[in-house]
This record gives sequence, structure tokens and C-alpha cells, in this order.
Amino acid sequence: MDTAVLTDTDARCGRRWLAGLDASGRLELLSVLLSRFNHDLRTPLNTILGWTHLLQKGGLDSDRVKHVAEVIARNSRDQTRLLEEFVDDARAVLGILQLQATVVAMDDLVTQAIERMAGALSLHGVSIQPKLCAAGVAVNGDPPRLERLIYRLLCILTRRSREASTVDIESQLDRARYVLSFSGRALEPEWSDAALLELRISTLVAELHQGELEVGADATRPCIQLTLPRL
Repeated sequence: MDTAVLTDTDARCGRRWLAGLDASGRLELLSVLLSRFNHDLRTPLNTILGWTHLLQKGGLDSDRVKHVAEVIARNSRDQTRLLEEFVDDARAVLGILQLQATVVAMDDLVTQAIERMAGALSLHGVSIQPKLCAAGVAVNGDPPRLERLIYRLLCILTRRSREASTVDIESQLDRARYVLSFSGRALEPEWSDAALLELRISTLVAELHQGELEVGADATRPCIQLTLPRL
């Protein structure tokens, strides 16, 4: 990757941002994360409350009751996932996330994250072009946390990409490091606050895995590079 592309955007995320992060910065980041969690939790919660009120009123036929139960169950699962992810992210911000480390074949994990992206890709009209060249390369990491990290980075670029464009993801072996690069054509010239929050948390999760996240400064084709020590 070009040296200029590896320069963090105003040191607001990635390796340079992490180098200047202190206890006060972590608390501020935690406050932002909590605010987002409070906002995101309200949508499934309001849905559950609304449909529960409908059930309490009665008068629904069996098919309608079944539909309402399915909606409540789906939104309850969404709430559980949001809570679990918030707790994970908060612990990462505070530096106390406990990893369940094992041997992880990274290219396989990348494939899983891409498969998980299927619904979001159709929604945004964006495709993913993988070029995985590090088959068999393993790292020591927490599989669910690493898979979510890759998925999160893909989501960041997918949401920011132009419609009908392609997000490229490429893996390679650089000496004793596994390197995963993401790039895509940007719809907006700047990172949004939401994207910066995701990038900062991703930086912290990478650090917990003894890795690094670098975020490119090229606004027209942003590039994110995740580097992890291989076994």
C-alpha cells in the first residue's frame, strides 16, 4: 500500500490515533458508545412494546398472534445481540476485553464474514471482490471477535461506497504478518462520526490481538489495512 494512503485521516482513527489515546480519551469514547447504544436499542425495544400492547388488547386471530410472536422474538434477539456487542465494545474501549484465543485460519474467517454480508450487499447495491492469497496462514486470536472485526470493517466500507461499486478485500503474507486490505470507492468525501466510532473500536480490538489498523487518507478511495502477527 502506498505510504500516503497509510497516513491516518487527521489522526482521528487507526494507529496514530491509538498512540495518543489516554484514559480521558477512552472515557470520552465510552460516552459516545453509550449514547449510540441508547439510540440503537430504542428501535427494537419500541417495536416489542408496540406489539406487546397489541397482544394485551386481545381480539387477534391465531395467525395474527403467531406473526406478532415472531416479530417480538426477532426484535428480542436483536436486543440481545446489541447488548452483547455493546458490552464487548465497552470492554475493548476500557482495555479489559478478555479474549478466548485459539489458532485461527484467517482467510476462512474472512470468507465467513463475507458470507454474513450477503443481506447488506443487496441492500446497498455493492459487491465484494475477494482476493485471498494467504490460505493456511493462522493467527492466535478470538474467532468470534475477529470475525466481527472483519465484518465491521466490511460494513464501514459498504455503507460508504457508491451504489453498484465494488469493495475489494485482499489478504497477503508480509514476513511474519498476516495483512488484510479493504478498499472501495467512497460516496462521501469524509468519514462520518458513526464510521469513525466503528474504526476506533476496530483499532482497539486489533490492538488486543497484538495487531494494528491503519486507515488511508485518500478520500476518493479509502483503504483500511488490518495487520496481525501470524503463528
